[in-house]
Amino acid sequence: MKSVIVVAMATFLFISGNAMASSSSSSGSGGAKASSAAGPWIDCVLPDGKVEYMPLMICKIQKNGKVK
Repeated sequence: MKSVIVVAMATFLFISGNAMASSSSSSGSGGAKASSAAGPWIDCVLPDGKVEYMPLMICKIQKNGKVK
């Protein structure tokens, strides 16, 4: 019974490790923009003229900004 649990845990850790490696390598590939639940990160021009790097939805809805 212990060997079955050990094999199951090893398989789970191996699969989750591969998923983490593939997701992190795709986000760091040449020029790819970061993204979040609030959309991709963009340069946002705020009403006062400042430019900040933030998620698209935060820029448009909360800060009343425009995409640069």
